[in-house]
Amino acid sequence: MANIIKIFRSINRIVCYFSMASIFLLMCMTTINTVIRKASLGGITDAFDITGLLMILIVFCALAFQESDKEHIFVDMFVEMLPKIARKIVKTFLDLLTVGMLGFLSYAYFTDIVSTYNKGAATQVLRIPEWPFVIVVAIAVALFTLTVLLNMIDMIMKKDDDKKPENPVEESP
Repeated sequence: MANIIKIFRSINRIVCYFSMASIFLLMCMTTINTVIRKASLGGITDAFDITGLLMILIVFCALAFQESDKEHIFVDMFVEMLPKIARKIVKTFLDLLTVGMLGFLSYAYFTDIVSTYNKGAATQVLRIPEWPFVIVVAIAVALFTLTVLLNMIDMIMKKDDDKKPENPVEESP
């Protein structure tokens, strides 16, 4: 199981590079667009639509990597007060709910690829097609779904004895 999680973590890291590249492009485009507009030269054509496409990549391509690194936001203040078995049950239920919702979202994105391609959906001015972005997002959401599922299975299979205490008490000399 640990090897499978490592493989998915590596794949998630590769997909996360799309997010990092999108952030870099977005920062450069915003800076250049601002300078051009301040110089009264009109700005970058279709900047608003390109920004929207890049924002989609930023959000969805980073999700699976954040999940595999356990860097996502999870409010577990009340869950941590429960006994170990109850904590495992609650986390399993929440993970199953998450996998179910992400599974439907994944399915929706994969079916949206064909319809986006057939409609010829593109940005307004430059006519940049949207279907390649939908493909990347569909893959990213599917990876996110599988990562949540693998982490849940790993949590269920892990024995409670294997876990280190969260706040170990330091022994005084």
